[in-house]
Amino acid sequence: MFDDQEEVVRVAVAVIRDGEKILICQRGINHRYGLKWEFPGGKLIQGETMRECLERELWEELDIEPVKAKELKTIQANYPDGGNFLITFFLVTEYSGELNNKVFEAVAWVTLEQVSDYEMLEGSLPILPYLA
Repeated sequence: MFDDQEEVVRVAVAVIRDGEKILICQRGINHRYGLKWEFPGGKLIQGETMRECLERELWEELDIEPVKAKELKTIQANYPDGGNFLITFFLVTEYSGELNNKVFEAVAWVTLEQVSDYEMLEGSLPILPYLA
């Protein structure tokens, strides 16, 4: 289905926090890793900074613009199907616009304790200890 030796894909991801809750999003059924839950974000386009990528992805996916976003950590995630991602996580504590789900099957505001109730994409899990 996918090449075993894919190049590393750079990704910017937002952990959007509102008090004790964080936003998680369910990938579309027809997308790679369909129906898994993740934090919103996406692939870096050539010429973009990671911050610009974050801003573009949040606008495309949720109709919002990050106002307060702090880079948390960058991790590498390798998947059994050959997917190889370098993920830069940003903590977003303020955004402008009205959150509107434009691409996901579903979105949910959950506590850190509730995250384990959802089938999360493996690459999203390493950031959880940094949110506690």
